[in-house]
Amino acid sequence: MSIKVTLKINQLVLSVFCLALISGCNNAVDGKVTGGGTIASASGNGKANFGFNGDSCSGTVKGKFNFHDKYFLAENGGVKMNGSVTSADLCVTSGTGQAINHYCGLCADGYIVNLDYRSTNPKIEGEGQAVVCAKDNGQGFKATESDTIWIRAISGPYADYYSEGSVQGNIKGHACE
Repeated sequence: MSIKVTLKINQLVLSVFCLALISGCNNAVDGKVTGGGTIASASGNGKANFGFNGDSCSGTVKGKFNFHDKYFLAENGGVKMNGSVTSADLCVTSGTGQAINHYCGLCADGYIVNLDYRSTNPKIEGEGQAVVCAKDNGQGFKATESDTIWIRAISGPYADYYSEGSVQGNIKGHACE
C-alpha cells in the first residue's frame, strides 16, 4: 500500500474518531504564526534551519516556508525545501473552532501550517506537500518552555521525512485583527 493511500486512510480514521468523540479533539480557527531558528537534525547529528510565516486571518491564505536539514541525506546535499503556505490554523479546544483539523490532535494548542513545497536541492528534484506544527510557548520570562516545531513531508521527494524539536530561535503566534 502506498504512503499516500495509508495517509488518506489514517486521516479518515482520525476524522471519524474525532467526529464520534468530538470532546476529545481540537478544532481549528484562522491563525497567523511566524518563526525561525534551528532544531535538531532528523539524522541525530547537527541542526536543521527553518524560517516561515503563515497567515489566514484575512480569509486569504498567504505565507512562505524555508527549511534546510543538511545532515539528513547528507550524501545527496540534504533536505532543502521552499514552500508556499496553503493553510495556517490555530488549534483550539473543541467546540470553539470553525472546523476540525485532523492534525490538531497531534498539535494541541499549536499552529498547523500546510504547504506545497519545491526541493531546492539540485540533486533531489521535485515538489510535494508538507505539514508543520509550530507551538509558541511564550516569550522571555513568560515562556512556559521552549517553543517547539515539527515538520513532516507528506509527499514528493522528501516523503516520510520527519523532524521535531525544541526551537533555538522563536515562534510567535499573532492574534487575528
